[in-house]
Amino acid sequence: MRRLFIPVVWLAALAAFVSPVYADTVGQTQTFLVNTSYDASGAGTVSATLRAAGTYGYFYIDDRYWATLSPVEQNRFNTNLNTLSAQFDSTVYPRITSFFGSENTPGIDGDPHIVVMMERLISGSGGYFETIHNYTKTRAPNSNAREMVYVNIDSVSNMMGKTYVAHEFQHLSSFNQKELLRNVQDDVWLNEARSEYAITVAGYSDPYEDSTLQRRVQAFVRTPSDSLVDWPNTSTDYAIASVFLHYLAGRYGPDIIASTTRTTAAGIMAIDEWLSQNGKTERFGDIFSDWMVASYLNDHSIDPRYGYTSSGLNQMHIVPVVSARLYGQNQQSSYSASLKEWQPLWIENDIVTVGGAATMSVRIVGSSDAAWRGAVVAKYRDGSGRVVPFLSVFGGADIAIPAQSNNTDIVSVVVAVAQGTNQPVGNRIIDAKPITITISLGDSTGTPAIPTPTPQSSQPVNGDLIRRVGQAEIYVVWGPYRRYLPQGVLKLYGFENRPVAEVTDDAFFRYSASNYVREEGQKKVYALWPDGTKHWINITAAQWDASARDWGAIFVVNSAEIAWYATGADVTR
Repeated sequence: MRRLFIPVVWLAALAAFVSPVYADTVGQTQTFLVNTSYDASGAGTVSATLRAAGTYGYFYIDDRYWATLSPVEQNRFNTNLNTLSAQFDSTVYPRITSFFGSENTPGIDGDPHIVVMMERLISGSGGYFETIHNYTKTRAPNSNAREMVYVNIDSVSNMMGKTYVAHEFQHLSSFNQKELLRNVQDDVWLNEARSEYAITVAGYSDPYEDSTLQRRVQAFVRTPSDSLVDWPNTSTDYAIASVFLHYLAGRYGPDIIASTTRTTAAGIMAIDEWLSQNGKTERFGDIFSDWMVASYLNDHSIDPRYGYTSSGLNQMHIVPVVSARLYGQNQQSSYSASLKEWQPLWIENDIVTVGGAATMSVRIVGSSDAAWRGAVVAKYRDGSGRVVPFLSVFGGADIAIPAQSNNTDIVSVVVAVAQGTNQPVGNRIIDAKPITITISLGDSTGTPAIPTPTPQSSQPVNGDLIRRVGQAEIYVVWGPYRRYLPQGVLKLYGFENRPVAEVTDDAFFRYSASNYVREEGQKKVYALWPDGTKHWINITAAQWDASARDWGAIFVVNSAEIAWYATGADVTR
């Protein structure tokens, strides 16, 4: 669990300030500022005593809790606490720093030890981390000025402490790697997902039985249709994040997870960066579509992409959220929903045919300002199956599922669908987009069956070039946006001979125009004008939000393109 208080723009200034060096000794008492929303009693300050000190950690215990224990209970507690301290030294600290990178050490307090403040937290909370405590009191009066995490004190007795410490310590490591060293604040969903994977890195997902990972899988199976990237901080958020990252690591290896702390890219773009650097042609959206299929089928025999590799997850199957039954020809069922970015939905229809093999058609009609993608999974009476993907569909798509060549009936069809952009979430508000899925048995309209589309040519995909029929201006599309590319920029990228799709006015205006760009690895956002000039949008994040500009409309470009434009006056409102 993570709470952020200090804006990224302070980082460079604050890094130069440090507090006096601490040298803590067992038995000393200190008063800590704590979060009233998490403390079980709603306290804002807590007196705590250092009761275990190891090579890497100071374990402070809430004096209120300690006073409730009998001498026998205190001895038992100390035994468990020393075990936890030893686990942090021997396992948690070395494995997580080796995998994700180190925390800021010796850090703001000049002491290489991590403070683990243990207090009784509200129900359902294992711990939390706050960036504010990594700054001096001069600049942040509500700071403890210590590299520290908070952990539920009950976890010492129930032996969950090591997993909670591993989870929270990843946040401390990530804060240094991303925010201090690279001056970028990652998306909350990816930071939390890394902390879930940190438990596996520390070795605490093996054995699978009774592990945190098993509990996350069970929660995911109960409620699978939750947005991966929207983060109201519920148990379902942690569940989908943990399951997705374990699928990602199983498919590509753990380095794809570790790499997300070694880059200035945030969120989905950090994952896409690793894919690009490692010669992979697929991108996040393709993987998310495959993951939805894997979560339903979990069967490597059809395709290695459609199954999990790790113990426990390889036995998981989600149950589609809606199930209907169709009888005979010319029947259909429809289901409507509103989905946030990267919120998976699985819809199932069972088929009972009368008098011959059945063909199926699936019609997707969604909001035209969203990119819809996913797959249709058909199962046949002979036990075989077929997966038909659809990618980057704007507004709608028709997918045909034929009967098998041996005249075998389709017995069920599942549609897995989601929508989203690859842009970081940042401070964007993630709105839900409407979609209707219609599954038809045979030809329900009296017209010939819909032909199977070629997914990547039926609609433009991210990075494709388009122009309106009869017009010369060329645009690149990404997500729901289009951006004008002058001839000089086309030549800069070697795109002057690249195919350009001519699209109708209706298709063209499904993309919203954008002229916002930022250089990869940099923070400045520019507005590009048709005269070949760039203009720094010199406003605060709050002013950006108030102006109704969209963070998702910012295209990331290379330094050569930024340099191509002449510099114009700043935009200040």
